[in-house]
Amino acid sequence: MRGDLLDKLRQSNEVEITVTGRKSKKRFTTPVWFILQDDKKVILVPTKGSHNNWFKNLERNPQIELGVGGTSASLRATLARDQVEVNKILDKFRTKYGSMWSESYYTVRDTYVEVPL
Repeated sequence: MRGDLLDKLRQSNEVEITVTGRKSKKRFTTPVWFILQDDKKVILVPTKGSHNNWFKNLERNPQIELGVGGTSASLRATLARDQVEVNKILDKFRTKYGSMWSESYYTVRDTYVEVPL
């Protein structure tokens, strides 16, 4: 399954993430932009940083499902708050998304999420 997911991630600009609500325990799915790092990790940056609900949910329960093109995998996320790395990652987002990128999308830039494949 990792190979199928990796192939689809290479061809996509968006991944659907599913996380479990920290209070409701319900599963929530939302599309997000990502970068693929060395075919080993998916990097996500919450648009509202640590204030983003799906990020808060991952703080409570780091299980995350990544889905793209009909293929999905349940994985474990690692949350990071390294400001230098956040800035480097956002530069990579600007490069990947080019004209689709808008500085206004990412209102709080204090965290990112790594999902090892």
